[in-house]
Amino acid sequence: MPTTQYSADEDDSEQTLLVPKNDKNTYWSRIAQKCTGLELLSRIFPCILWIPKYSLHWLQCDIIAGLTVGLTVIPQGLAYAQIADLPVQYGLYSAFMGGFVYCILGTSKDVTLGPTAIMSLLVHSYGDGDPVQVLILTLLSGCIQFVMGVFHLGFFMWFLSIPVISGFTSAAAITIGFGQLKHVLGVKTNSSSFIPEVIEAFEHLPQANLWDVTLGLCCFTLLLLLRFTNKIRYTQPPTSACQAAARKFLWFISIGRNAVIVICAAALAYAIHTQHLLICETDGCFTLTGNIDQGLPPFKAPKFSEVNGNETISASELMERIGVGFAIVPLMGILESVAIGKAFARKNGYSINVNQEMIAIGTSNILGSFVSSYPITGSFSRTAINAQSGVETPAGGVFTGILVILGLAFLTPTFFYIPKAALAAVIISAVIFMVDTGTVYRLWKSHKVDLIPLFVTFFMCFWEIPYGILGGMAVSLMILLYPVALPQITYDSVLPISGDGEEKETLLFYIKNGLSFPAAEHLCSSTKAAILKSGNVLRIVYDFQHVAAIDYTVAIALCELASDLQKDEIQVLVVSASQDIQECLNSTCDMEVLTFMKDFAAAMRTVAE
Repeated sequence: MPTTQYSADEDDSEQTLLVPKNDKNTYWSRIAQKCTGLELLSRIFPCILWIPKYSLHWLQCDIIAGLTVGLTVIPQGLAYAQIADLPVQYGLYSAFMGGFVYCILGTSKDVTLGPTAIMSLLVHSYGDGDPVQVLILTLLSGCIQFVMGVFHLGFFMWFLSIPVISGFTSAAAITIGFGQLKHVLGVKTNSSSFIPEVIEAFEHLPQANLWDVTLGLCCFTLLLLLRFTNKIRYTQPPTSACQAAARKFLWFISIGRNAVIVICAAALAYAIHTQHLLICETDGCFTLTGNIDQGLPPFKAPKFSEVNGNETISASELMERIGVGFAIVPLMGILESVAIGKAFARKNGYSINVNQEMIAIGTSNILGSFVSSYPITGSFSRTAINAQSGVETPAGGVFTGILVILGLAFLTPTFFYIPKAALAAVIISAVIFMVDTGTVYRLWKSHKVDLIPLFVTFFMCFWEIPYGILGGMAVSLMILLYPVALPQITYDSVLPISGDGEEKETLLFYIKNGLSFPAAEHLCSSTKAAILKSGNVLRIVYDFQHVAAIDYTVAIALCELASDLQKDEIQVLVVSASQDIQECLNSTCDMEVLTFMKDFAAAMRTVAE
């Protein structure tokens, strides 16, 4: 008897074609057993599919990739916490839970979850620098993402077009980059909005700390050099073991460049500040990160209220402050992670389950809120490092999480001497490549109208991020609805000879798009305008071969138009209409106001008579 392989993504109806007729009862019982047992568990916990195959080689690859990503996420987490306007340890609190959860629930071997520049900027916008408010945002965003995954609501993401995403990411990159300018200059600003903050930073330019400026520029330059070093492609294989080791060392340094630069900057700052130089005691040298809470965060549920002096701020007030952030943050988190997962799955020859990815992200944020994490999502840069490092399974995230936990437990005292200018350089070097000029160029060459939502999103995001995204979506929907409300309708005129010898025109209308209720007025006005222009019309012929369906509003409008034209002794013919359209019109109109023709040739014979 032939065997049948069953996959969770396959349809049972297709499987029955592979099973002998006399064995269907056995087959369906086997399928029921799978769906209630291992198959059901593998749908909920995708790790079941690869754990039985796990090998020592995979373990070695996952350890190397996980530790490499960990060396990247530690300095990035500290830096991204600055963007989120939170104490720097919150960047590390956000960097470990995602790896453990995604190992169990994720469907991509490459994706790494953690703090990102985009999510940090959104946290800055909706968290107001208040850890209690941020943790509420994390918890409820995770719940929304989880529910969307369970109920397969990922289709909401279809309404975020690529031009809107491109405009948002480009504006976010510029906002984040210029937001770090104050740390490079070593000055303090009081504004939190983009334009006032930039203006204030430049106003403080004369008071800039030359130590911070010099260190920031040096770190930024070295980070760019190491980034491009990673792109070197050797034409010849290594000729010796030393050369192979040198190439591997150079690759490792370029991959872990953020950690290398931050460690070197911290060592330099430590050496200078511990020498008790006179200039450091009077004017200060580098602006340092300062004291960081040592140890792991306590595992506890987020608070839904807080005490500020003598005032108690309730949960409703905190949630009111977040407002539209409950929609923007979870949706952008899903969008960023799923886009990254799809890109690397396509590149490496496997597929991901979008709904399961939403469940994984949502669960990571829900559990993350219990360890003081702010909202996390997939990171493109760390996912690329993970893939380049040869990761084999999502277990690589476990080793990343372990490294972050060890850093929190034992290394936080050393973070005191990390210069803020070095962290700012890490951020700027990461976001500068997020400015998406390539999409602007391609849209200019291929579809210029899509530049409108891109630029609307781009410029409005400098004002308010939610207004920018919503504005871009609104423009995209207007572009989408324009051909629905104003379908392309053209017409030709034919001049047959009527029975009394009077020459009257027949107008042939070609409808290029479908007809729905926004187009009803356009159809009627186009017909009346053509009749007025002609002045002497005998028949109107509508070609419905490109119209798949009509709604009640269109049917009523067409019937009323045909009834009015009948009073002026103008006949209305409908050609090539589907059976459903004919039934809709017949049930709406009087039978005598419309004449249906099977095809265009029959209509032309009527015109010629």
